[in-house]
Amino acid sequence: MKLKAIASLFNANKILIIYTDKDGEQWLSNGAAAYSMRGMPHMTPEIVLRIFDVPPDKQSKWHTREEALPEALDFSDISEAEQEIGEPLKVGIMWRGNSYHFYKDGSKIYSFNVSYFKPLCDEDAEYLTFHKRETKNGGFALAVKVALELKAVIMPSFMHSDDVFTDEIKHISQYFQKMKTLKNLANAAEEVFGSDCNINADTGEVTENEQGELTHEE
Repeated sequence: MKLKAIASLFNANKILIIYTDKDGEQWLSNGAAAYSMRGMPHMTPEIVLRIFDVPPDKQSKWHTREEALPEALDFSDISEAEQEIGEPLKVGIMWRGNSYHFYKDGSKIYSFNVSYFKPLCDEDAEYLTFHKRETKNGGFALAVKVALELKAVIMPSFMHSDDVFTDEIKHISQYFQKMKTLKNLANAAEEVFGSDCNINADTGEVTENEQGELTHEE
């Protein structure tokens, strides 16, 4: 777990919540995600802010508190109220300065801020799994595990409540529905760079022939 990445995230809203379960295991949260501190020494807000390199004269700007682990969500490694949802969709999006991944669960699609995955970058990606875990009141969170160990709980981002976002997504979707091929792009590339240019209709990338030469597909 990368503590510096957690510090960068939490610095945005300057909220630090330290949750402690009945066994003394602690979690760091900013109200939108929580990260397991399993194996770490017991921490207080003062210790965490020092780890975050927050100068003493800036610490008063932070909102800190210590609480018991929330009962609304199961923070155990294995929960009956969860379902593995697999890898994120291939399509992501940048919105208002943040990048988002999308996860599909049946007919539903959930979005998550990519930044909240950065503290997990030092974990073995081969063993990372993603699970939809329900809350007691019918909500849900994304539980991220390494093998069988719960490492993080990340809440979804509800961008669909933003009318500007939904309108722009609608227009983008309508445009690409009308433009099923990249014929215009291929023609423009040939016009500018010559007939050796080969545009992959699925990716828009320039490809090469078996001899390693750029070619153009008829």
